[in-house]
Amino acid sequence: MKLRRPNLGFADGSAFTLIELMVVMGLMMIIIAIGVPKMVQGNRTPLGESLNAVMEACAAARRQAILSGSTARVTIRGAEEGTGFLISAGAGGGRPMAAKVEDFNAHMPGYLDEAPKPSPKPSGGVGFSGRIHDEVAIHFISVNFSDPMDQDQVEIRFYSNGTSDEFTIGMRHEFGDAVLRFVQLDSVTGLAYIKTEYEILRY
Repeated sequence: MKLRRPNLGFADGSAFTLIELMVVMGLMMIIIAIGVPKMVQGNRTPLGESLNAVMEACAAARRQAILSGSTARVTIRGAEEGTGFLISAGAGGGRPMAAKVEDFNAHMPGYLDEAPKPSPKPSGGVGFSGRIHDEVAIHFISVNFSDPMDQDQVEIRFYSNGTSDEFTIGMRHEFGDAVLRFVQLDSVTGLAYIKTEYEILRY
């Protein structure tokens, strides 16, 4: 009677060869090389660029307000050429500060020489200037729950504590897929989010 020794090797065809693995990895690299640029360029549509312009303007104004300690504004106005909209972010319009005791003593002789000079506040950085594409129309806009669509210029304020005005803007590419997209500010954090029409109507 002969005893069979167990086959410690792999059975025929139960594993991939090195060539097969290299072919699969090569195909995956080709797919990634083709797909990733398409995903990046997918946001370069007129609507995508317009949404990014609003998002970047809000982020720049929020950053500037926090760093400078004063109110910053995002301004949306019609372009001078008559088509499209311009969007910019910058400082200005801070809240008036209450008078201090030092202000009443400033007229006394020798007071200015002894009073400590306040340290300068850090700069809020460079503002932002962008454009909403000519082919993109604004279908909805709300600032602090009011409708300023009839106004020539719309301003959204960002404050030094990180909060902001309530702001929602809805845009659509008139010559594209006609999908309505919104940019909405969280007034508590001052952060902007892109939302769909369904998400806006749900809340």
